[in-house]
Amino acid sequence: MDEQVQPRAQGGDRFARQHEQLEAGGTADLLDEPVLPLLGLSTTTVVAVFVGGALGTLARYLLAAHHPAAVGDFPWVTLLVNLSGSFAIGLLVPLTEHLAPRLPAARPLLVVGFLGGWTTYSTLAVDATLLAKHGDVVACLAYLAATVAGGLALVVVGHALGRRMTRP
Repeated sequence: MDEQVQPRAQGGDRFARQHEQLEAGGTADLLDEPVLPLLGLSTTTVVAVFVGGALGTLARYLLAAHHPAAVGDFPWVTLLVNLSGSFAIGLLVPLTEHLAPRLPAARPLLVVGFLGGWTTYSTLAVDATLLAKHGDVVACLAYLAATVAGGLALVVVGHALGRRMTRP
């Protein structure tokens, strides 16, 4: 696990059992029982999130800049970004869980940072609003359904593949 800047308070951690299991090298499935991060984050974690977020955001920006869509066009780039990010998050959660004892910064860098910057809810909301505003309600609803249903499905598929890859 990540080194702590501040020691954990005794008796006040609702997720103490999950943290103890992870610290003991156990394999908790974090999609079934999410473990919230402790308040004391190490410098390594903060830097990993910062660097990963900057790189993910830059990658998304460059992709959108090289494939611009006219206002009112179907937002294929944002859909592709969010669906690929959903699959990657599903895949990387079990892989980074497996790597955490050796590479504790992997999850903050890749999942929270890079993929947090890569995927974008705000652009999804703007694109959907613009489609509806320009009278293409069917495309708006299809876009929202494809993003939400597709994203959920791809997280599940990615997670199943990631779990299979980490089995001994």
